[in-house]
Amino acid sequence: MHKQLTVLFSASILCAVLAVASAPAIAQNINYDLPSAETIQERKDTRQNKAVSDRVGRRIMGAFELYSEQEDVQGAIAELEQASPRDPFDIAYVNRFLGNLYAANDKLEKALELTKGAADADVLGFTDHEAALKLTADLSLQLEKYSQAIQYYGKWLQFTGEYNPDVFLRIANAYYEMKQFDKVIKPADMAIQYYQEPNKNPYILKIASYYERKMYEDAIDVLENGLNVLPGEKVWWNQLGMMYMLEEKVEKALQTLEIAYLAGYFDKESQYRSLVQLYNNNEIPYKSASLMEKHLASGDIKKTARNYQSAANNYEAAREYDLAAEMYGKAAELEEDREGKASQYRRQGTAYLRAENYSRASQAYLKAIELGYDDPGPVYMSLAESYFYANNFSQALTYIQEAQKYEEQRRNARSWEQYIRQKAKNRGVSL
Repeated sequence: MHKQLTVLFSASILCAVLAVASAPAIAQNINYDLPSAETIQERKDTRQNKAVSDRVGRRIMGAFELYSEQEDVQGAIAELEQASPRDPFDIAYVNRFLGNLYAANDKLEKALELTKGAADADVLGFTDHEAALKLTADLSLQLEKYSQAIQYYGKWLQFTGEYNPDVFLRIANAYYEMKQFDKVIKPADMAIQYYQEPNKNPYILKIASYYERKMYEDAIDVLENGLNVLPGEKVWWNQLGMMYMLEEKVEKALQTLEIAYLAGYFDKESQYRSLVQLYNNNEIPYKSASLMEKHLASGDIKKTARNYQSAANNYEAAREYDLAAEMYGKAAELEEDREGKASQYRRQGTAYLRAENYSRASQAYLKAIELGYDDPGPVYMSLAESYFYANNFSQALTYIQEAQKYEEQRRNARSWEQYIRQKAKNRGVSL
């Protein structure tokens, strides 16, 4: 193929991107009902090659020797251009030969002009005519003349009666490039049918065709069938998972991406992040958090405050409070602004408080206060709570009194002060 056929998926959901022509044209429909073997044999028998005139023949032989023996393409072209054929057959024969030489010399526009002329004359023998039709189609495709490519591939099919999977694939590609997505499916299916060994490209074109038309269920069917035939296509596992996500088949998406992950098919950050999100959506927070942490550590996922906070949130949801606090601490280190750091330290303090690690909780809350947390009243309340449960009643009293300076906390803080004083008294601690 003249262009690599790819489907790229990015972000948290599928986004397929293939290069397409900017101005779609209308291509004629292909007749996929081909002539019988008997018809083709009769055609071969009646379209025998005939000899060119002696004068033109000498030029052709000279050009052939320059090309085949001396690899002198320019010399061969110069020799043929002096042939000056007059007979329609001679003209077509020379044009076909020259078209091949210009194509070999990477002068594709000139090659197409000559080869198309030879094909349109329709006077060559069977083998030469089918070669002229095929090269006209291939050059048209390469030069992005997609409608013309389809036209001549259709002529080639009807002339040869050959179910050639490469030709079907190129027809499908041309239709795709013209944004005639519905017409991609038939030739792609025929390519799949007639390839002796499985080929991924017709599947790719079918997936892209359905995706462009938002026919996601059909795209899923193609991916599932494709993976049955080519299970080692690692990109498809990821694409199938993304397609399931588009259709909100969350459990299937998770199962598919788990297979891809365990098989080692992930190579993009977005893929790891998608699986992290799917664990979260399926209410499996510990796996979500541990996967995020693992691939943050390995560098597969970018180390950002937001990503560490995501891991922390899921550890917290899984009631792994010490691990959550550790992740909040890493998030705080990566925060660039003061308020962001203060917020992360406050979250860390709360996680440690829930883990009953009161010493570390108070340290985290103090960092939030030192950084100038914008709403310090609740932090003072939590700080007092940390010291209280650590049996440090003096510090607890200090910070609960600080909390009373803020209107929203005042009533609750006064109740806590009484409770702290009573608890200290019961323990024989003088405040």
